[in-house]
Amino acid sequence: MSHASLIPMTLAGQKMYVYCAIGGVCAIAANGPNPGKILWETTAFAPSVVAPSPVIMDEGRIFVSAGYGAGSALLQVTGSGGMFTVKVLQKLKPQEGLASEQQTPVYYGGYLYGILPKDAGAMRNQFVCCKGNDCKSIVMNSGKTERFGLGPYIFADGKFFILNDDGEMTIAKASPTGFTVLDKTRIIDGQDSWGPIAITGGYLLMRDSKTLVCLDIRAKQ
Repeated sequence: MSHASLIPMTLAGQKMYVYCAIGGVCAIAANGPNPGKILWETTAFAPSVVAPSPVIMDEGRIFVSAGYGAGSALLQVTGSGGMFTVKVLQKLKPQEGLASEQQTPVYYGGYLYGILPKDAGAMRNQFVCCKGNDCKSIVMNSGKTERFGLGPYIFADGKFFILNDDGEMTIAKASPTGFTVLDKTRIIDGQDSWGPIAITGGYLLMRDSKTLVCLDIRAKQ
């Protein structure tokens, strides 16, 4: 067992659940004649600790990552007639491209967004963007003055809501062409503020290890 969640994926008409386990990555059949069957697996990316969940992208590509120096991998899954194969397109160290230690990167508009880990070199703890088909190609970063830690982030209403280790929330516009801070303020004490953010009905839920906060982020008329 790892800290990662099961992520649904459909490929070649087969519904499956993709899981980053301790020791490898696998997919389990969700339907069909043999539900529960392992459809494919690989030990090419097998860190000892995994927190981020796999990110399902277009054309059978999957991004997986972990901390403690594990870096990341870009997988390609193909399937036909109920048979599936997986290969590694890229396997990167934290200094070589996109990697994430705690949170699951966001895939939007053909690009991956995430926060680099502390062992990523000059861009450590920066919010970055890379191409979905080339995780080595970092096309945008938040800059030296805008660094974040293990805290969560979420995309909504065309904006990223990013929480750092100190409980400070940053609202930013981010795209392959730039990173612009719209607002920031400290909301909670920030002791282990790593829990994923949730947004529903115009309300944002965030927490640290001791406090849960609900924010009204609806547009004011």
